[in-house]
Amino acid sequence: MKTVIEHNYNTSRSWLELFAQTMGGSVEGNFVKGDNEIYEGTQCVLPVEDGITAILSDKTYKQDILVKYRNENSNFMGLYFYLTDQDIDFVLNGNTTVVGELNYNLSIVDSDVDMDYGFQKGTRIFAICILFDKDILSKKLHQIDKKLSLNNIFLNAEKNAVIRLDRIDPESLFLISDFRKIAYDNALYEIFFKGLVYQLTSNYLQHVTAHKDISDRKKSTDLKNILKSKKLLKNIVEEPFPGINYLAEQVCMSPSKFKKLFTEISGLNPGTYFYKIKLNRAKEMLETGKYNVNEVARQLNYSTVSYLGKRFNERYGICPKKYQSLF
Repeated sequence: MKTVIEHNYNTSRSWLELFAQTMGGSVEGNFVKGDNEIYEGTQCVLPVEDGITAILSDKTYKQDILVKYRNENSNFMGLYFYLTDQDIDFVLNGNTTVVGELNYNLSIVDSDVDMDYGFQKGTRIFAICILFDKDILSKKLHQIDKKLSLNNIFLNAEKNAVIRLDRIDPESLFLISDFRKIAYDNALYEIFFKGLVYQLTSNYLQHVTAHKDISDRKKSTDLKNILKSKKLLKNIVEEPFPGINYLAEQVCMSPSKFKKLFTEISGLNPGTYFYKIKLNRAKEMLETGKYNVNEVARQLNYSTVSYLGKRFNERYGICPKKYQSLF
């Protein structure tokens, strides 16, 4: 690594000025903006409520860099969502794993765990971190089930620390994708950000308490193949759904095994996942103003415009034409 940067953080904004100095950026309200030899991008640190702070990081690194996160207290935990198309070395207390599109892209980590991120030159990462005082997070778990605790949900026995590595659920990915379209200078940006924080928190806690931990299979060939199948579906979203048999054949699985694993890992069956990302693409096309509803339906292989309208309204609560008029 050419550059090594270390900084402390916590659930307040007290470290923001020092962070800006370390990274070579300027503080503007809750934002740090920088464009120098190390990176170009924006960081936002937003107090959400007592005991909860959200951090957004949207950066492109201009050189190889190792960023070390350290702190001196252990009274909080961080829930981290990572969106990047390049693998990032992720080091937890000296143990290295990988964050990326086809690897882990979500973690929840105790504040007393040392974290390092190794970025390659040219890497762009969009990350959202939600920091919780442990008492606050415990209360939220108890609201779901009084038998739940931080330890029995998040404790990693092998590392003897509260650590969990996972995948972002599809609904949260859609929420983050929509949020990224909002300009930083939008007068309501911080309000939208707070809303996203509450939605992501609710989604994750519901997901993690309702599903078995699949992290022990994260390095398996089966899991890698399911993630590749999801990427394939994104790449052919303008085409009709290819069918379970075709998808299973691409990764050398039986159709029944493929469908079961896809649903367990993704939280959606392959068809539902495909049509959700197809509707999301339709929404994005309408937002550009370059396509009318007929053109969107035709390009995305909907059988009729009315069928697109029906599905769009079910998903977003508004008809496509009316939605487009908002932009």
